[in-house]
Amino acid sequence: MHHPIYLFRHGETAWNAERRAQGLLDSPLTDTGRAQARAMGERLAQELRLAGYEPSGVIVRASPLGRVRETLAIAAAAAGLAHDDQCFDRRLREMSWGEWDGLNGAEIEAGWPGAMAARRLNRWHYQPPNGENYTMAVERARPALEDIAVLAAERPVAVFAHGGIGRVLRGLFLRVPDVEILDMDQPQDAFYRLHQGAAARIGTQVGA
Repeated sequence: MHHPIYLFRHGETAWNAERRAQGLLDSPLTDTGRAQARAMGERLAQELRLAGYEPSGVIVRASPLGRVRETLAIAAAAAGLAHDDQCFDRRLREMSWGEWDGLNGAEIEAGWPGAMAARRLNRWHYQPPNGENYTMAVERARPALEDIAVLAAERPVAVFAHGGIGRVLRGLFLRVPDVEILDMDQPQDAFYRLHQGAAARIGTQVGA
């Protein structure tokens, strides 16, 4: 890989604010989330300018879920990125909580007593009912990252995804142990530049 990969999480959503699991379901960006998306796009434009890249030459890959589409539209407009429907990759969707998608912690505990405690004891391997665990997420994230790395051999790539799958992508890029992936942050007011085996956190002026 010769050019950087810029890895973004979507901005804050209504369900983020309510502390609900989203998974494969969606809720719209909040006002804060839209401001975060705009600020990340503006900051990316600065990064590209300093690195000598034209925004129109950046390749975009993104999750097809609605909250990422909304973030991408705002950030791309601010940064000058070009993208179309070909940029969406289902492998970049968020990890699914299965039957827990859309629920908060109290609702999960009421329906599945003790399940959240069991998950905390084995976060990497625990699979919510009809959902995904981290092992399953790695199985789809790894080939997605390999394809992105091939693109980055030619041009910089901007990847718009989610908190959980974004941590997996970052961990795979850095080749760190599973436990380190679980402890990685999931910022919505910053993004990461993945380049030459390192990950640099790029903050914005919205809460960074």
